[in-house]
Amino acid sequence: MEEEKMNMTYRGEEKTEMSYLEETKVDYSYGKEEEKVDKSTSSAAHAHFAGRVPAGSDLPICVSKNGVNHVIEKYQSKKEILSIGLACSECFSGPRLAQLLQPGLEYEQQVMADLMAGKPAAPLSIHTSGGVPFALTTFINALEKHLPWKEDEENLDWCVSLQLEGASAVMAGIDMLLQIQITQGHRNRKMVAVGGKSYHGPPSTSFGSSCPLFPKAMQLTYPVPMAGEEFDVDDLLAKYEQFLNEYATCIGVLLIEPQWGSSQVALPWPDGLAKKYVEMAQERGILVLADEIMCGLGRHGKGTLFLSEAWDLDPDAVTFGKAIGGGVFPLSGAIIKTGGDLLGSNGRTVMQSHTFAGSSVRALMTATEVLKTLPHWFDSIKKCGDEMKVIFRHLEKISNGLIYAQGQGLMWGALVSHQGMHNDKAVRSNTINVLKKNFEEVGVLPYFVPVGGFMVSPVVDIDVGTLYKIAERIERALIQTVEEVGWTQPCTSPKLEIRVSLQLDEEFCVSEKKKQCLTQLHFSRTCTSCADFVSPVLRKRFSRGLWELEQLCRTIQ
Repeated sequence: MEEEKMNMTYRGEEKTEMSYLEETKVDYSYGKEEEKVDKSTSSAAHAHFAGRVPAGSDLPICVSKNGVNHVIEKYQSKKEILSIGLACSECFSGPRLAQLLQPGLEYEQQVMADLMAGKPAAPLSIHTSGGVPFALTTFINALEKHLPWKEDEENLDWCVSLQLEGASAVMAGIDMLLQIQITQGHRNRKMVAVGGKSYHGPPSTSFGSSCPLFPKAMQLTYPVPMAGEEFDVDDLLAKYEQFLNEYATCIGVLLIEPQWGSSQVALPWPDGLAKKYVEMAQERGILVLADEIMCGLGRHGKGTLFLSEAWDLDPDAVTFGKAIGGGVFPLSGAIIKTGGDLLGSNGRTVMQSHTFAGSSVRALMTATEVLKTLPHWFDSIKKCGDEMKVIFRHLEKISNGLIYAQGQGLMWGALVSHQGMHNDKAVRSNTINVLKKNFEEVGVLPYFVPVGGFMVSPVVDIDVGTLYKIAERIERALIQTVEEVGWTQPCTSPKLEIRVSLQLDEEFCVSEKKKQCLTQLHFSRTCTSCADFVSPVLRKRFSRGLWELEQLCRTIQ
């Protein structure tokens, strides 16, 4: 009893659990009525930080977030922006995000009360050598419902490795698949094949086509479609087959991105081609890992958690990450289709394991809620994807060929043209800098990518009105850029009117006719059959002429 009393004594005064919690309530007023940090010190502190931008850069401070509406502060001046990129790292916002976080918050509050009372407390995290948290069980049960292998679901011998971010998830997937190859006697299969344009984590240490620091001796690159370049499918398959004929016997794992992220500015594979690539590799004994760190979790708009399932790719493993922790807690993972029992019976562990691999209770509890919630938003994501298609085709058109748009669902990109005056790399670089400046002026922050372009991947609970608000601002930035750099469409560029990729869904092409409002789309504020969420006049302006172009495409085909 005396020990308990001592644990609750502070500055010679007895405290109850409630009095302690009341005195230590978090003050959320930073960035609002009162300033808790001297902002004049930010520049000096940032001078010692090395991150995404050049080391020592003075960085904007994110003060608040509400969906894509962010308030940032720099040089003691606040500014509202539409943050529409963030590399697919967030999924829900506002009340939806609060609902995802609530179970974990209540759990942590109880842990804090127990800790302050000197009682045994449930863990918030546990080192991987000391056991696992209870939340691992509920997460795995929720994940099992979304596995991308449905035909032989009852006989799956699957297992999952949990990590913290995308690169380590890919490494864990490679780790498990290579160990399966070795256990099955294929000790010569130790090479990893990556796409000729690919990104699977920081290029200095991860597999991927970029090698900025040193050669990657354990990887080979195979031919893939290139963003902004025309190609012949049969010719590309012939080159890929030649690659397999030469190297297949030494390749253990082939990495494929069903929809590219930053390396190819959100480029999806042409219909059926990714499936053909997977089949050709597997026929030669290569195990295939589908990297869905960016395009997965339903963002692709095809009505499933994984794009691999929607496209029937049937890979041997798949990764997930980014937004699985709600954009709040770091969590990612790799799932193998079969081989769990094989690895276990041979005493094989995942070598890509570490202190925090699946150890955070808050991350696992939030991820479980994300998995439960996402399916309710699949229809909304598809609807927003249809609208994004119209928006980006309009932006492509008004840019006079300055950008080349591509994407699906709520993951779109625009590649700055390499043609005409942009044959000169310096001129193209200047255009990109002008575009960045104009984006900043209109208050939009997309995800700028090294290949030369930008991506738009907002939270999945975005409403259709905000989509068109974003579109109007991007439109202004593009028009201003075209004027500033003196861009003219080169005569060698393919005419927009005959681009097959312009085609719109049949359902969308008749959407000008009055359709009955759907309850789900009203709940998600994405209905366009009425004027409740977006102006029909604005929407029609962005879709003007696209119906005629669609008909022309059908005639040409």
